Amino acid sequence: MVGMLDNRLQTFLTLCEQGNFTKTAEILNMTQPAVSQHIQYLENYYQIILISEKGKNFSLTEEGKALQQYIKLLKANAERIFPLLHRVKDKVYPLHFGATLTIGEYTMPPILHKIFEEKPATNISMFVENTHILQEMLWEGKIDFALLEGHFNQQEFEHKLISNEEFIAICSPENILAKKAILLEDLLDQQLILREPGSGTRDILEQALYNQNLHIDDFTGRTQITNMNVIKALCHQNMGITFMYREAVKEELVTGYLVEIPLVNFNIQHPFNFVYLKDAPDKQQIESWFETIVRLR
Repeated sequence: MVGMLDNRLQTFLTLCEQGNFTKTAEILNMTQPAVSQHIQYLENYYQIILISEKGKNFSLTEEGKALQQYIKLLKANAERIFPLLHRVKDKVYPLHFGATLTIGEYTMPPILHKIFEEKPATNISMFVENTHILQEMLWEGKIDFALLEGHFNQQEFEHKLISNEEFIAICSPENILAKKAILLEDLLDQQLILREPGSGTRDILEQALYNQNLHIDDFTGRTQITNMNVIKALCHQNMGITFMYREAVKEELVTGYLVEIPLVNFNIQHPFNFVYLKDAPDKQQIESWFETIVRLR
């Protein structure tokens, strides 16, 4: 559906992504002068300067950055028109959405169960990925909305608050830190087990540490695991500590499989957000799903 976008706008968007006229010409199978002509046309048409440095030190003006953002949104919404029209034609209204790991594995299953009870014919696809990948899927028109626990660019997307969730430190019941009220810096001699870069919980942990002049590298050791159940198992075996949303570990806390480390200087609550494209052609339908999720939660 890229053809729906004016070819001069597509040229500019590709140039923004590549930051180089020669690479842009190669990708679009154009000559470099033709790329320059497209940019010149847009500058004349909009009566603005888009690029402040057109040589090796390529940089966009503020107007150029704004146009890039407008084109990205236009392209993303254009990608959605084709499947939306075929939903109308086929009288089928599937739901395609994404969720970060905590929300996808622990928050959404009981909600999906209730949706199936209310609307058994609903065709639902849920993609569980990290925050970065889900934002890209929104731009590519592959999902209707995303449920994000991590930081995202709030200037680029519409978003609605689902809930504020508590973020806590946890360990094995056998760990010497179990149930002791201590400071965050008292954990630094522990092995830290954490998610991969780009995950919501990793982003929030790094920001929380930064706010106290700390870094994940300050821990004695670090183990990176993409699977939350494996992280829980390693913590249970007293192989290290981790940080998770209480929502993701509530059952293990109740059974005593894991315990919370009560930190006296660590009170983190972070929003779970419902995120979607600005000016989406099916905005009303998307927002009705937000209302359904909040109602059934």
